[in-house]
Amino acid sequence: MQRCPNCDSLISAQDINIQEGFALCPACGGLTKLSMLNHSGRTIQETLVQPPSGCSIVAEGERVVVRGSLKSIPKFLFFAGFALFWNGFLSIFLMIALAGLYSNLIGPLPEWFPAPKENGGKPEMNGAPMDLGMTLFLCLFLVPFVIAGISVLTIALMNIIGKVVVVIDEFDSYAATGFSFLLWKKRFKASQVNDVTFGTKTWQSDGETKANRFIELRSERKIQFGSLLQPERLEWMCVALKELLLKDNTKRTMPDLPELTWLKRDEN
Repeated sequence: MQRCPNCDSLISAQDINIQEGFALCPACGGLTKLSMLNHSGRTIQETLVQPPSGCSIVAEGERVVVRGSLKSIPKFLFFAGFALFWNGFLSIFLMIALAGLYSNLIGPLPEWFPAPKENGGKPEMNGAPMDLGMTLFLCLFLVPFVIAGISVLTIALMNIIGKVVVVIDEFDSYAATGFSFLLWKKRFKASQVNDVTFGTKTWQSDGETKANRFIELRSERKIQFGSLLQPERLEWMCVALKELLLKDNTKRTMPDLPELTWLKRDEN
C-alpha cells in the first residue's frame, strides 16, 4: 500500500491512475506522481525509527550528517571477481609493455624480471624483440583496457565501502557519493531548499522501459543524487531529509531528531 508524500496517509488502488501516472490522496486532496509516492507502506515515524542497515543521522556540532551505505555483498562479489579476472589478465600485457620500455630506454632486462618471453634482453613479440615503436603502440593500445579495469575495481569498492552522505550545514551543505577520499560532491544551500522529492530516469533496454529513482533537492538550483542506493535506503534518506530540511524543529514527526537551530521554517 502506498502513502501520500505530503500527509503520509494511505492511498488505495482506486485512487491511482496508472495511465496518467498520478495518484489522488483522499485525505489532503493532493495530486502526486506515482514515482513520488511512499511505496514502502510504512509511516514516516516507522521509517525513521527503524532505519535500514548502514543508515544513520548524526549531529556534529551545528551540522547534521545523513549517511546511507551503498554496501551490497552480492554486487561486491560479482564486480570484485570480474575485476580480479580482468586485471589479472591485463597484468600480463602490462608487464610486457613495462619490459619493453625498460629494455629500450634503460638496458637489458634483469634476470628476475617476470617477462613472459625474452629475446636478446628484450621482451619478445611476434617472434622478434620489441622495438621502441612497438612498445609505445602497445602502451597506447592498453590505455582503454586499464581505464576499464580501474572502473570495475572502483565499482567493486563502491559496493563494499561506498556511501551517500548529505551534510546539512549553515555555510557548507552538500550531497556526496563515493568512498574514502574519493567523494563526488554536489553543494546546495540548506536554507533555500523548498522541496525534497523523488525523480526518475527512464531508458529503453531490450524493448522494455526501465526506471531508476533518485532524490532531488530543489532550491535555487536542483541537485540529484542517491540513484545507487538500494530502494529501502533511498526511501529512508528521502524521508529523513524532508524532516530535517522542510520542517521546523517543533513540528517534526520525530521530535528527537537533531535540531538545526540556525534553520527556521514557517510551515510544515
